[in-house]
Amino acid sequence: MSRTDPHPNATENVLLRGRLIDTLRNDVIIGRYPPGYRLVERDVADTYGVSRLPAREALQALRAEGFLEVRNSRGLVVRTWTETDVSELFDIRQALEAVACRQAAEQRTDDDLTALREAADDADAAFSSGDTAGAHDANALFHQLLVTAAHNRTLSEVIAPVLYRVQWLVRQIPDPHSVSDDHHALVDAIAAGDPRRAQHLATTHAERNRTKTLRAMFPTR
Repeated sequence: MSRTDPHPNATENVLLRGRLIDTLRNDVIIGRYPPGYRLVERDVADTYGVSRLPAREALQALRAEGFLEVRNSRGLVVRTWTETDVSELFDIRQALEAVACRQAAEQRTDDDLTALREAADDADAAFSSGDTAGAHDANALFHQLLVTAAHNRTLSEVIAPVLYRVQWLVRQIPDPHSVSDDHHALVDAIAAGDPRRAQHLATTHAERNRTKTLRAMFPTR
């Protein structure tokens, strides 16, 4: 047994659990498991080639993150969203991203700007080529990079689970390119070191996104 790692099996289990949570979460986000889909511990273990314990832990982790909910008659199922759920999530996203963009305008590095521009351009390129999933992926990365550019560790920790759920929701929008102009404008404001404009653009962008998501998910509202 290594002196530097007295519990190698425990370390491996933690890494395995983390990878499984990430994979299962991503599969929910991309729609492999639609709302209402029942996720059973045994089936998850078989599908992902793991034992029952990490499968159980992954399911409970996703329940804690808000991706799964308990229905008495069926057990754990993929969450079904209400209009109130969606609007509340966007309230939180709007507030946190406004902070992130304001601080990004003050703290960003040249590398941050390069990464943000590349993500915005990649989303445009993916959409132009007909790769809707790729455009959504690039847009999700863009929002993660906004937080990175703020260089605020506490904000990064708080906003991470919010952004996961936002990624899931905005994939309901059939046209991911509709946010392209907003993203490029945000980068320009951050590059110019204009925190007030960056915060304003983040707020209006989130509100526009809320409206599009609600219309896509609840067309009769």
